[in-house]
Amino acid sequence: MTAATSSVRRTIGSFNGDFDELSAFMEHSWSENKEQSLRYTSRFLRSAFECPGAGFDLAPAIYRDGRLAAFVTGFPREVRIAGQGRRLLSISFLTVAPEHKRSGYGPLVWGELLERARAMGYDGALDFTVEGDPWGGQILGVARVLRQPTAHVFTVPYMAKVLKANEAAAKNGSVAIDMPALLQEAAAQIPAEVSIVRCWSDAEAKWQCRRAGAINTAMSIDGRTGLLNGYAIGASGAVPMLTVILDNVLWGTLAPEERADLAKAFLANAAGVGAKMVVAPVLGYADMQPLAAAGFRKTRRVLQAYLTAWTVMPPTPITSMYMDVF
Repeated sequence: MTAATSSVRRTIGSFNGDFDELSAFMEHSWSENKEQSLRYTSRFLRSAFECPGAGFDLAPAIYRDGRLAAFVTGFPREVRIAGQGRRLLSISFLTVAPEHKRSGYGPLVWGELLERARAMGYDGALDFTVEGDPWGGQILGVARVLRQPTAHVFTVPYMAKVLKANEAAAKNGSVAIDMPALLQEAAAQIPAEVSIVRCWSDAEAKWQCRRAGAINTAMSIDGRTGLLNGYAIGASGAVPMLTVILDNVLWGTLAPEERADLAKAFLANAAGVGAKMVVAPVLGYADMQPLAAAGFRKTRRVLQAYLTAWTVMPPTPITSMYMDVF
């Protein structure tokens, strides 16, 4: 580490809460990426920080001349690993201003976040990087330099469905049901062999079902229930396109044909809010055949997952996980 970067490290602070600046900062930096990125509006980012447990103490930032130069944050996640409760930090939104991308600011704020998380008693941290992104090629080397026990643990492919103009005409499947309670109930039914399983508190489940852009579609038939949950977000570009991220595939106790109906109902609800596409990460915890039957197809998008483990040793290899993927 150079004297210059050591000096910067001593001045790392925390995010100041200006979500308008953060949104513009992220969009400007990520416009250089090869892949089209999502557009994280100030409303979306503010909502993300309203998740229980989130806070600016877990959002290290570097400011230069009063403007953001580097930023990263982490969101607390209670999980079950090998039947034991653990606390993980889900790291997201690592961003560096274009003029500072060769300064080493990214590794500095990332390392600072890990140090803060460990000091706060977290058992580990999860990172998801887009395959082909420069940070994905650097993270293990940076971790070695910082003496962080980080390893690649999982590859996340994606499925997607382009919505048709008449999709919203389908039966929407929404029912009068306590969505947060159903989310908790259905998530608790995920098989024990899934390597990492997110556990929902009451407050977290309520936030998830009511967050900015939330889309919930549930089905209840003769006591059999299931839930698909996600959120709508815009994609950056000359022609912004509203996209829905399906990040909770919880079939619950539904029969196979009922799962297919629920998938179609979720697509109808997504089309109803003006979305043009629905994408879903494939994490191995849920049957994806009903989505395939509804028209979802594999995409070229792939994420790589990295785990920094201080006090937790998950099964090796990790073959599946139930986690939200930012």
